Amino acid sequence: MNNKNIFTVVIFLGILFFLGYLFYNVLIFILLAIVFASVGSPLMQLLQKVKIKNRACSTSLAAGITLFVLVGVVTLGFYFLIPFIVKETEAVFEAVSKIDNKTFENWLHQVDVFLHNNGFLNNNEQFSDILLVKLKDIITSINLSSVLGNIISFAGATFILLFSVIFLTFFALKDKEVFFKMIRSAIPVSFRENYDRILAQTRTQVVRYFSGLLLDNIIVGAAVGVICYLTNVPNALLIGVLLGVLNTIPYVGPIIAYGLSLIFTTTSQLSDNPELISTLFWKLSIIFLVVKALDIFIITPIIFGKSMKVHPIEIFIVILLAGYLGGVTAMIFAVPAYSMIRIVVKEFFGSYYSEIQEI
Repeated sequence: MNNKNIFTVVIFLGILFFLGYLFYNVLIFILLAIVFASVGSPLMQLLQKVKIKNRACSTSLAAGITLFVLVGVVTLGFYFLIPFIVKETEAVFEAVSKIDNKTFENWLHQVDVFLHNNGFLNNNEQFSDILLVKLKDIITSINLSSVLGNIISFAGATFILLFSVIFLTFFALKDKEVFFKMIRSAIPVSFRENYDRILAQTRTQVVRYFSGLLLDNIIVGAAVGVICYLTNVPNALLIGVLLGVLNTIPYVGPIIAYGLSLIFTTTSQLSDNPELISTLFWKLSIIFLVVKALDIFIITPIIFGKSMKVHPIEIFIVILLAGYLGGVTAMIFAVPAYSMIRIVVKEFFGSYYSEIQEI
């Protein structure tokens, strides 16, 4: 590759990545549409083979039926999952509502003893004082107009997300290559063969990553849920679901799941057995620590090590940088994006790197 071609590739990739960073929300919509279209592709192909009075099902009709089925399956999933979460949450609030003043004071005393004995608080500090100060700060910082604005903004963003993904998925089902064709048409003719090779490798890597991520989430969530059930930790199923869902967010997700699980577990015991809170705290902490250690050192390397061919140190640094640049959403998609960048660099500049390694 001559210097002119190198310059052209660098400029084009720079513009592409800048636009991707600037409009990463749109890229997420497109990626979700591609994922849903890939999931519905077998049904789409089956419908196109069906003939009624010697007339094959049109592509638009097959895409519409497939999209309807996909939306129905997702809706059913939420239909069964949300009532379960609501039921578990109601049980927690019901347990909290049964707490009388004496029980609450006893619980605060137990918490103080636990925190003092384990060095979390000094002898002259009280958990109740800290709790009251934090609650006061939260209440004074609440701005009703801001909360209402955030709710409206969230509802609008959710509507845009749903509408965009459904709309894009329909056309992705009609022509599964539509997005890739759009990108290919914008690439200079001399680089289209390179693009085809990059696309083939990237598809494989992305499918492997998200398939591995789904498998990892199921294993980790199921392991924590089962162990919590066997060790008599309350709300075991809810804890497993929380970790299975939030484990999608690298590093931060499991911490959030642990905090929520700790809240659900301890509050459910306030009115019945406040003395067990310390035991439950250590049980839950050990379970999360052991399972996540197994996930980090055994499960994740097995699932992602060979398929992604990326060192764990690289993954950690990439996710850390993505978190600083784009927050939680960027962290979720950091690894497949980094894998794609590696493929692009190898395709266009692989010879230079091989020469450097040989020196």
